[in-house]
Amino acid sequence: MSILFQLEKPAFRPSKADQKLLAYLRENASMVPRMTISELAKACQAGEATVTRFVKKLGFGSMQEFKVALAAELTKNSRNYIINRDIAIGESALVTGRKLLEANVSTLERTLSALPDGLLEDCARQILAAQRIVFIGLGNSGFTAKDSAYKFFRIGLNSVGIDNSHDMVMTAALAGKGDVVLAVSQSGKSPEVLHTLKMAYEHGAVCLLVTANRQAGQRAFIHRCIAYEAKESLLETGSITAKLAQFFIMDLLYTQVVKEIPEKALENKRRTAEAVEWISKEV
Repeated sequence: MSILFQLEKPAFRPSKADQKLLAYLRENASMVPRMTISELAKACQAGEATVTRFVKKLGFGSMQEFKVALAAELTKNSRNYIINRDIAIGESALVTGRKLLEANVSTLERTLSALPDGLLEDCARQILAAQRIVFIGLGNSGFTAKDSAYKFFRIGLNSVGIDNSHDMVMTAALAGKGDVVLAVSQSGKSPEVLHTLKMAYEHGAVCLLVTANRQAGQRAFIHRCIAYEAKESLLETGSITAKLAQFFIMDLLYTQVVKEIPEKALENKRRTAEAVEWISKEV
């Protein structure tokens, strides 16, 4: 019997502690293979002995054996889905729409509830203190980076968006004190993105990371990590759920910056809007 199936329908009567573990695993299964038994126990507010008993109830002799099996099952499953796995091929478009809406709303709610108090305010202050803000990302995250740079540019901040690795590393090589480099990365593992952040950090820049992988933010060269809740399989890359979560975080950060400089932001937005309107009239 698969682990994921047992998480939904356990073959044993779960205790209250087991129910906490089941709920956590259902929501965070992809993270568990990288966690120690103490980390999992802490995340579920349970004892390590409870975790040990739990994995034995699932049919595994040890936590390590359980993690290996779970990782293998997740890898296998990730190769079989190109759309949300809760969607049935034969269902109507409206039923699918309801499922996608619920999944997206749930993602945003979980993202917001997991944000530490004061994190966005601190990142906003770093951005406002910067002489230049460089938004970077590759692939779908690159779209978010360029869109974010445009939003901040419209309110008068010196910002640029980069979505190719050559420009990223060249910009990092020329970075220095007064620069903020904000990377957007779903996996938090992109070698080009991490190399860019590390290089920028070594030259004195402040490095921020927006990612679905909160463990990626533990690297020494990342000053602040804003994590969002969105999971993708290999074939689901670029899903609207992940994009929504990214844009939600960036919109929260943008709004916080505007709140810090309301009059300046309003005046600059008005001026840039009038400039664009003038071009449209001329054309």
